[in-house]
Amino acid sequence: MTRKPFRTMITGSLALLLTAPAFAQDIVPAGDFRTCPGDQTRQGKAIVMDACGAIEPPMVPGPYGSLPDLLAAQAARDAFNSDVAEYGRCVTDFINLYRRPGADASSKAPDQAACAHAWAEQQATELVRDVGFACIDFSNRTMMDSALEPWSGDCFPTPETGQG
Repeated sequence: MTRKPFRTMITGSLALLLTAPAFAQDIVPAGDFRTCPGDQTRQGKAIVMDACGAIEPPMVPGPYGSLPDLLAAQAARDAFNSDVAEYGRCVTDFINLYRRPGADASSKAPDQAACAHAWAEQQATELVRDVGFACIDFSNRTMMDSALEPWSGDCFPTPETGQG
């Protein structure tokens, strides 16, 4: 009877030793969510350029000194989000061309195209974040400075506005 607890202890110790390396790995968070190497992203952008065109995020400097500046930045953000959605549809169509019978299955073009779309999505996310935080800053300044026209809208897109 004393052998059974000993066997259980040995089995448990072995399981712990075998799984210890998995628990010992450091998890290093990335600064962004893009998973494609820059090289593959550049190649993907070049590959889909003929079919989908080039896409570049707008320059919307902040902090905003007036309500019209803020509204212009939000309009540029919304227009870019629409462009990224259209770009994504085009890239999906491009990738689907490689899924048809007889297409070259060894081509890296679909993966590279997906990286181009991931890059565009990242740019849209960064733009939403930058404009949103600058909007919050502007809203806070309007509370302290009566010379500024107050802001009472959403700083980030919401599903209700169709931009979230």
